[in-house]
Amino acid sequence: MVNNIFGSQANLSTMLTQSVNNANQTPATPSLHNSGDLQAINDLQTNAPKITDELLSQLNNETIDEALASNQKVEDVLQQQLTSLFTISSTPSTLNYKLSNEELALRTVISSQHEGLLKNENSTQLIERLNTSVKNIQGAYANTSDILSSLGQLGHEQKTFLASSQQRVERTLNPYMESLNRKKYEDDDNNLFELSVKTKEGDVINITFNSSQGYDEETGEAIDGFGISYEVNGDLSEAEHKALSQVLSGVGEMADEFFKVSENSFNPILVPNQTDMSLYFLAGFNSEQLVGFNVSFSTTQNDALDTGENTLDLSYSIDEASNQQALVFKAESGQNDIDFALDMSTIGAKDTQQMQQYLASLDQSLEDSRVNSAEDSKDSAFGRKGDEAMQQGFALFKGAFASMSSAAERYSNLESLAEQQFNDGRAMVADLVDNMVTNDPRYQGLGDKAPNTLGAGVSKLADFDATFSYALDSGDYQPKSTIELSQATEQTQLGELSGLTQSKNVNSHFDYQYSRPDYYNKAESYNVGTAVKNKELVGLDQSHEVDVDTKMYGFNPQTNQFELQMAMQEQTVSKSDIRLIDDIWLEENENSYSMHKKERDESDDKQDDFIETNRHSHTKLVTLIGDLDKLAENKNVRREYLTNLSQVNFFMDKK
Repeated sequence: MVNNIFGSQANLSTMLTQSVNNANQTPATPSLHNSGDLQAINDLQTNAPKITDELLSQLNNETIDEALASNQKVEDVLQQQLTSLFTISSTPSTLNYKLSNEELALRTVISSQHEGLLKNENSTQLIERLNTSVKNIQGAYANTSDILSSLGQLGHEQKTFLASSQQRVERTLNPYMESLNRKKYEDDDNNLFELSVKTKEGDVINITFNSSQGYDEETGEAIDGFGISYEVNGDLSEAEHKALSQVLSGVGEMADEFFKVSENSFNPILVPNQTDMSLYFLAGFNSEQLVGFNVSFSTTQNDALDTGENTLDLSYSIDEASNQQALVFKAESGQNDIDFALDMSTIGAKDTQQMQQYLASLDQSLEDSRVNSAEDSKDSAFGRKGDEAMQQGFALFKGAFASMSSAAERYSNLESLAEQQFNDGRAMVADLVDNMVTNDPRYQGLGDKAPNTLGAGVSKLADFDATFSYALDSGDYQPKSTIELSQATEQTQLGELSGLTQSKNVNSHFDYQYSRPDYYNKAESYNVGTAVKNKELVGLDQSHEVDVDTKMYGFNPQTNQFELQMAMQEQTVSKSDIRLIDDIWLEENENSYSMHKKERDESDDKQDDFIETNRHSHTKLVTLIGDLDKLAENKNVRREYLTNLSQVNFFMDKK
């Protein structure tokens, strides 16, 4: 019977319905199916045309041109992998019609469901079959990619073909999987939204919203539950109402995206996409009326499918006394945990170039951590879906960072004293340093052995301390990546000399949270110190350092232990000290590099030995440019120069 169903192209649009009808003709023991099971089976009958009529016709039209253009080797290997998913009794008879790879993939799902119905399996077992079929299809595509790669035939065209083909299969299965799961597990759907906002006057606004959906098996109708509460402790002014509305608008958009994503939590082939969620509304937070808010979202869906509870907690506050703003974010969804926190000053200015530099540095740090999490740099310990979830959370983190920086710029403009202090101090020094580094032909600067991802010069942005982490609970191992970025600035005055010191730091760290000993750590720092006299830059010290420390282990089944395979420590340091007094340029440059690496010898007779590599280099250069004759010929000029030089050196050392 199954072979007859699969025997012609004309039956493709009705095979799900026929499979269910034929299965219903098979004697079944009533006790094997409860009312929920019968509803799920009935859903197969009702929704089969939704997949097959429209989506499969689209799929056939989309694949004709690509199939003709694709590498024949890809099709042959993929066809072989998909065909292997059929059992002997369910292998389709194709007659004179050659199935496309997408049709073949879908038929593996349908034939598996058909077999389950013939065996009188209940709806839970049918759903397990469905999830297994999806995983098998994913495995077939992955195996095809691996086979072609091992043959050296996996080029851009082949990768594109496989990705497009798999995407069409997933898009076709999605509405069917949603419909099947909703009917059985809809009574598990619960959404909760809680928001608390505090005004500057001390009033507190609490808003709670919850909704639930159920399914009445007797009437076949959906039942909705809804509740909302609104409490205000105090009297709100018109200005406070307006500020509250702005927060509600931003938080409401976040809630829309959060609950929209949760609607697809049933689907094992889709990664929830939160790229549309943002925290950009923080840039317009009204600090004149409000001091902060806390918000929580949660959904409980499809417990029987083990999707569990999705939660998101966010708090944001401003401390006017300390000129600080703080944000804490935590989200848990299935195996994915995303945490980030930002503490930032409310005093800062716009610095587009530095902001772009920081965002690029964050991206590079995350990529370093991801690539170095596995021995093969093409893959990571998080897998494809884990990487996607991490990138989505990281985009939200970067958006919050940019928004809080914009808020600091706006707060500074509101505070005239802060703006005056800033313009008289850091902004002026930043421009002086930028002019020297960019325009002075005598400037040699830092070495380029390790790129400075943090950017040279003084940042005008508000100081901050930011941390992002992503952890994946994959069972045996729990890989975790952590990125830290910070900026700290101090201003100093001593007699006629004034200046500042600023440090920029970024760290990327990866480990398995003690489930195995591998780790990767990279720390980069850039420090700048200045001395200004009569609004002229007379001293500029810079240092840039990059440290890498990593270890990779392999499991030895003979000893039942993890054994070290590779360890490396690497350090790059670059320094530049400049004094510009009486138009005499004195610059000292120093660069050093060291690396120690040991790798296990893979030779059969030397597996307990390590191959060690050591490298070290160091250079130092002093440059003096100017009218040196006046120093040699005039003692008073020389004495005054040395006195000023000593004062600047003392000032720079004391900061």
